[in-house]
Amino acid sequence: MSLSRHPDSHFIETPRGIFTSAGNWFHITSAALEKYAPGLLEIHSLEKLIKKAEVWIRSADNIGIILFMLLLYLSGLWPAMLITLFFVPVWHINKSSVISNSLTGLLSVIDKEIVVVIVAMIVLSWMGITGEYLSVFLGISVFCVLKFGWFRFLIEWTYQKVFRGTLLLNDRVLKMIILNYAIRENIPVKEVDAMEKEILSLIGKQQEVIRKYRKRK
Repeated sequence: MSLSRHPDSHFIETPRGIFTSAGNWFHITSAALEKYAPGLLEIHSLEKLIKKAEVWIRSADNIGIILFMLLLYLSGLWPAMLITLFFVPVWHINKSSVISNSLTGLLSVIDKEIVVVIVAMIVLSWMGITGEYLSVFLGISVFCVLKFGWFRFLIEWTYQKVFRGTLLLNDRVLKMIILNYAIRENIPVKEVDAMEKEILSLIGKQQEVIRKYRKRK
């Protein structure tokens, strides 16, 4: 299996797709992308498209943290917990349907670690000052679960088990990023259905490799 690391990039490209330093798999290759959206990579690098896709992937974590902290301050602990536990899966599963260049810019702001850390520190400090120690303890726990992507990984694992034979959540995001940038640059995207079939094929190959590896163990 050949691997290629693009210069100054944060990902490795393999014949079965792209693996990033953040631990995300995208089941598409630069060759396939060039085939279905010819000329797009000459205007927007693969590195840029991958980074934009990861902003959307992490948006479930970042929006979840900010939503939880605001609700914790405004509504109390249990409403904040329930609404966040409902919102994050719904957003993470359906976010690809609302992807746009303008929203990408907004999400890039809250993707900066300092933003969510400051919001969390302000709210949790206030909870501590007012003696809401259970809120502080659970608030820190929720922050860690969301910030490290543990809840998101659980959602992705469950989605993959329930909706077999469909595009994985990360692949849906990257597909919509590609379509949005192609439309922006007036580049016709050829055979979207064929692109989806190729992604599904690569997903199948990746899962087969994982199954063989587990059998060896």
